[in-house]
Amino acid sequence: MRWVSVLVALFFVVGSRVALAQPADKQLKDVQKQLDQQQQVIQELQQKLNSLEDKAQTIKGLENDFDDFRYQYLKSIREKVNVHLYGSLEFENFENTDSVFDARNIELEVGASASQRFHLFTEIEFERTAMTSKDERQGEVEVEQAWFQYDINRYINLRSGVISVPFGRFNLEHYDTLQDLTDRPLMARRVIPVTWAEAGAGFLGSAYLGGLSSGKWLQEFSISYELYAVNGLTDRFSDTSSRDAGGAFGKDNNNNKAVVGRLQISPIPALELGLSGYLGKYDREGNKIQGYDIDGKLVCGPAELVMEFANFDLDEGLNDESLAITQNLQGGYIEGRYHFWFAFLNETFMGRGLEDPTFTAVARAGYAEIEDDGDADEGDNREERLTLGLNYRPVEAFVFKLEYQFNNTDNEPLERGDDDGFIASISIAL
Repeated sequence: MRWVSVLVALFFVVGSRVALAQPADKQLKDVQKQLDQQQQVIQELQQKLNSLEDKAQTIKGLENDFDDFRYQYLKSIREKVNVHLYGSLEFENFENTDSVFDARNIELEVGASASQRFHLFTEIEFERTAMTSKDERQGEVEVEQAWFQYDINRYINLRSGVISVPFGRFNLEHYDTLQDLTDRPLMARRVIPVTWAEAGAGFLGSAYLGGLSSGKWLQEFSISYELYAVNGLTDRFSDTSSRDAGGAFGKDNNNNKAVVGRLQISPIPALELGLSGYLGKYDREGNKIQGYDIDGKLVCGPAELVMEFANFDLDEGLNDESLAITQNLQGGYIEGRYHFWFAFLNETFMGRGLEDPTFTAVARAGYAEIEDDGDADEGDNREERLTLGLNYRPVEAFVFKLEYQFNNTDNEPLERGDDDGFIASISIAL
């Protein structure tokens, strides 16, 4: 019986080991199953990660393509559109008036070309646009130019829209940074309503006669012209100014279109001569206005001479005050300029690092004369002005100007009267 007890004990020992071994094997299988599931999850995550990396590469490629497109687009815009700003700050101190700083204007110019033959241009002036009190705004915003041009060929091109009227040189070159004096000539303030813009359409072009002739003296001879039909001047002349007589952009006070144009000839590059003409009606009664302008520019080394004379004649009529309307306006100026520089200033703040800094000494003598309308003393209203100035240009588009005016008037004053004074200004174009 003893061996039976041994067998029974051995059975229980083996049974217990088998019983203990079964849960361990099950746990091991469960762990292996979990590991397999985690491995599958890891593989799925790795696939998703690979997919995300592929998408990231695709997005990066799209970003690169977009950056390249944006660069090319902006480049094409820059090639087609030009934006310029210019503005000025002035200070004046005249007899019998308070001295004043004048942030007179900021001008925005935008030009665009749809192709080599189609062009758009606009010039917008922001003049003294500031609040002077809670309920009062000083100044105005004006469109000085806004035209479309279709280039047909060198000799004839179509331009339409709001046009800078080609009557005299100054109206076409009135920009502050182009001028060597701050104040405009009396002629351009009282006889020609600079800046004079009109809505209309017409043609412009140029030609070099050297290409049409074998004569040596014609090799540098050039001609250019502008000719437009516009709404025209109105009857709002006075015996001190034409500034209110400019035509409106959206209406015509007499259902008549005026014709205005300018012809410029240049026998040599240093000499330019201009002849302008104007013909139209200024009221509904059919009274006519005709005008002409002669201008010239001569360049001789560092010296320049510029001149201009303008004249308007009006038929007889009545103004708003039932006084005889002014029948003649005329004026002109002659201006000498001399550009110079001192070499010893090259290493100072005025010349260091600058390509071509320049001083300009300038003198202008001019006048404006307007027939009196009968509201004051007999005789024409005439004002004369002599201006002496000096300016400094560190670069061509940035100028500091200093000048002094001597004014003299007969009968009604046109602008400054007999008051002399000092003017300083800064003008910049970008």
